[in-house]
Amino acid sequence: MELLAALAAVALLAALLIPALPAAKAAADAAVCRSNLRQLAAANLAYAADHGRYVAAAEDIEGANSIRWHGVRSGGAFDGAQGPLAEYLGGGGSSAWVRRCPGFRPDAAGFEASCGGYGYNALGVGSELCLPDGGGQAVGMRPGALARPAQTVMFADAAYVQGNGAKAKLIEYSFAEPPQFAGGGTPWPTIHFRHRGKANVAWADGHVTAETLDRTGARGSAQGLGWFGPDDNSLFDPF
Repeated sequence: MELLAALAAVALLAALLIPALPAAKAAADAAVCRSNLRQLAAANLAYAADHGRYVAAAEDIEGANSIRWHGVRSGGAFDGAQGPLAEYLGGGGSSAWVRRCPGFRPDAAGFEASCGGYGYNALGVGSELCLPDGGGQAVGMRPGALARPAQTVMFADAAYVQGNGAKAKLIEYSFAEPPQFAGGGTPWPTIHFRHRGKANVAWADGHVTAETLDRTGARGSAQGLGWFGPDDNSLFDPF
């Protein structure tokens, strides 16, 4: 009888605890993700201190298109260990853990592999596209050009929808697209609200927040892609 009572107690505890495990795992993944983004922002701030500019989002996108903030492409895939921020993240091997959101499982391999589910603000931090004089895209912004670092997105959870309908798949994507292109028009949303309806965001002063989905675009709503904040580029432009 004592054994049966003990087994019944264990079964009751298991019934109570098992439903809570997915929520606990999701909360742990979100916490690790926020830590990763904080380290990415700190690495970029250190890079800027050494080079006078933030790391370029894609310095040769008009040419070989093989260098990103997160890696260098050799053959068919980007090698994150060769990325410009890797040395600021503890080296190639160590940086692999930071460049991977534990809450993101891409449905298929993509061209941007090694960004690990994180996107960079290529509009106003990783390039000069937003400058009124039409500055070049090949270089990162100078830190002093950011008037409101605490209100300027640096990195965010990101993904991209490849394909349509039943064939739609989420893949890695290395840019956190703003609500509007620098030259006008609306891009497909890439900020991914993967953490129970929230997206983790690292701001240009280094702090990290969890933002709630406000709206989606014409594509990606079923996959949790969208934007938060104002329906303009005020959180992506540096002025």
